[in-house]
Amino acid sequence: MLRKNEAIQQVERLLQTIKAEKKALEDISSQYQKEVEAVQAKYYKHIEEIRKNIKTYELELEKTAKKYKYALFDGTDVVDTQFGRLIFTIKFAVKRAKGVLEKLEELGWNEAIIIEKKVNWDELEKWPDERLIACGTERVKKEKIEYELNQ
Repeated sequence: MLRKNEAIQQVERLLQTIKAEKKALEDISSQYQKEVEAVQAKYYKHIEEIRKNIKTYELELEKTAKKYKYALFDGTDVVDTQFGRLIFTIKFAVKRAKGVLEKLEELGWNEAIIIEKKVNWDELEKWPDERLIACGTERVKKEKIEYELNQ
C-alpha cells in the first residue's frame, strides 16, 4: 500500500507542476499577444501607408514604361538599370467579352461552361481562334511590363 501512496504523491506533484506550467504558459502567451497587438497598432498605419506608396509607384512605373515602351525596349525585352530591370512580355489571352456564355450554350460547347453558369475562361484559352469567334470573343494581344529589384 505504501508504494501506491508514493506513486499517487509523485503523480500529484507532476500534475500540480504541469498545471502550474500551463498557467504560466497561458499568462505569458496572453502578455505576448497584448504586446504583439500593441506593436501592430503602433506600426500598422505606417506599413499601410508604405504599401499604398509602393502600389502608386508601381502603377506610375508601368504607365511610364508603357508611354516610353518603344524607346525603352528598342530591340530588346529587358532593360537593366542601376536599381533594377524592366521586363517586357506579350501574352495572348482570350478576351472576356459579353454574351459568350449565351453563345456557348447556343452552340452546345458545355465543356467551357462552369456549372454556376459562368464562362470557363481557362477552357477557352485552349480553343482555336475560329471557335472563339463563333462564340463571340477573340484572342487579343496583352502587353505586360514587370520589374525586378537588384539585391
